[in-house]
Amino acid sequence: MISWVIVLAIGFLSGFSIGKLRKADTNEVVGTLVHFSEVEPYGTIDGKTFSWGLTKEWTSGAELGFIPLEIEMDEELQEFIYCLSYGYNIDYAFVMGLIEAESTYQVDVISSTNDYGLMQINTINHEWLTEKIGVTDFLDPYQNIRSGIYILRNLFEKYEDPEKVLMAYNMGETGAKRLWDNGIYETNYTNKVIKNIMEIKNYIDERMENYE
Repeated sequence: MISWVIVLAIGFLSGFSIGKLRKADTNEVVGTLVHFSEVEPYGTIDGKTFSWGLTKEWTSGAELGFIPLEIEMDEELQEFIYCLSYGYNIDYAFVMGLIEAESTYQVDVISSTNDYGLMQINTINHEWLTEKIGVTDFLDPYQNIRSGIYILRNLFEKYEDPEKVLMAYNMGETGAKRLWDNGIYETNYTNKVIKNIMEIKNYIDERMENYE
């Protein structure tokens, strides 16, 4: 079992809750969490926008239902992504589908437009993310994931539609709004990510059936 210390801004919903998570080696309840199969679409909209992180300790992703994917990514990092996604009430498959589209799971990639790492965090976002959540190395996979999921969590607070969240993540909110103003609510990028998401969900469902 891996003990996680995850720095995150976490919002708990009571309406969809089906279980509680406890601190490692204690019986203290640290929060009520959402099962993502009960949440549509892909993320939580509860009126909270986080601007700081809270440190929580998790026993393991296995307790939350984590199933590793057969991809070129260390299982420990996958588990970290799963736990952090769970804490932020964002669908794990949504995050992994986005990562596949952004970087094909390459940890140290830097694009020609200065996007860094797994979740391709553009340098325009580095300063404020450092101030908000203390990220200092955007090629460190764990810090990169914290940055990207933090951005997604705040975008889900603003936009209900997953395609709008993806468009805002991919091209920035200003660029996305230009397309929305012209009645465009999906792009090749959003279609690619949604396709990835569905493939990942199908894979997880098949693996879960084998465990039963």
